[in-house]
Amino acid sequence: MSDKDFYDEDEVINSMVDGKIPRQAEDSQSSGRPHINGRPNIHIQQGGCGCFDTRKMVVNFLIYSVVLMVTAGLFPGFYLDGIFAAFQAALILTLLNTFVKPFIVLFTFPLTVVSLGLFYLVINGIIIMMTANMMRDAFIITNFFVAFCAAIFISILQSFIRKKILKVDQL
Repeated sequence: MSDKDFYDEDEVINSMVDGKIPRQAEDSQSSGRPHINGRPNIHIQQGGCGCFDTRKMVVNFLIYSVVLMVTAGLFPGFYLDGIFAAFQAALILTLLNTFVKPFIVLFTFPLTVVSLGLFYLVINGIIIMMTANMMRDAFIITNFFVAFCAAIFISILQSFIRKKILKVDQL
């Protein structure tokens, strides 16, 4: 891409306020560059490594908060000590899923392939148990079987919320 493909940020902002087309856009109008309503189509490139999507983490946190409260209400042996504990567990679960789970999945990949993906549910149960262990008395799971069943339920409910309620295919 050449320098003509990018716009001066200050000039674009001023043109939006004034209602004028930026100088670079006037030069490129004859070249057939795409414009929207006489204004240039501006492309914003993401900076950094792009590893962490804050929007995704916030949405996951909110979904986990709701899903953990519902799960605690339905599963015996899965106890949360109030709404604050659910928010705290959702935050820890989001952080563990973002930073720890990829390494666990990487190291157990052969086992996951051999089990045709079913071991991934065991990994989800392990992450939930890790969350409960970090929170001590505010979040209690009686045994791994409860964590495993809760992980299946959480995965299904989370998928339902994303696809049917939020209408988001991928986050």
